[in-house]
Amino acid sequence: MQPLRDAIGNPRRDAALARQAERMKAQQAEYQEQLRRAGEQKRAEREAARPVCAGCGTKFDNDRWSNAAASREPGHWWPPTLCETCEERAVEAADQAERDRSEAEAAATAENARGWRSRFRRG
Repeated sequence: MQPLRDAIGNPRRDAALARQAERMKAQQAEYQEQLRRAGEQKRAEREAARPVCAGCGTKFDNDRWSNAAASREPGHWWPPTLCETCEERAVEAADQAERDRSEAEAAATAENARGWRSRFRRG
């Protein structure tokens, strides 16, 4: 059962409802386009803010970026400006320098032990 007005129909009301539906569809499409543009702009800003490695210049991936952001806290020892490859090289160079320094100290100690005073030692 429907009212008589609905059964007969109203062309002016039907036309008004159709225009309203078209306006709503156009507004929805415009809103979706605004959302898309805002998302693209946000992604572009995020990419522009992505840090790069101080050693080789490659951009950090998302995991490295989040780790670099967390490393600003006190207590982290690794440099947040290097990528994993450059960090490994830096750690290896630091380890090699430490080994060279301890070898040089050991050689200097051995040289001092072989000096002219060592002849008088009894051992």
